[in-house]
Amino acid sequence: MNENIIYAVLALAVFIGYRKYTTYKVLKLVPSLLKQGGQIIDVRTEDEFASAHKDGSINIPLGSLEKRMKEFDNTKPIILCCASGSRSAAAKRNLKAIGFDNVHNAGTWKSLTKFQ
Repeated sequence: MNENIIYAVLALAVFIGYRKYTTYKVLKLVPSLLKQGGQIIDVRTEDEFASAHKDGSINIPLGSLEKRMKEFDNTKPIILCCASGSRSAAAKRNLKAIGFDNVHNAGTWKSLTKFQ
């Protein structure tokens, strides 16, 4: 096997492992974040959200995030989710870049369904 392919596969495995680990860390925090008044923001499209979502979550599609950020309470945790974790990761980067500190990417909205 070509050495470059081995490095590429290894890098991909490390990336996937890191992403799963960071999501797991956030999911462990969710109960305490919710007790602190955490807001669950689902950044999927309106159609995706309408088909299924975590009860109590707010739908703000990623493309509308900047226009609607005034709806966020920056004194409370913001828990982001989407279908795969990619859009919520982008949303987290965007919010952190404009000064939000207590922002967490929980990955998929389905992973949040086990929390009240």
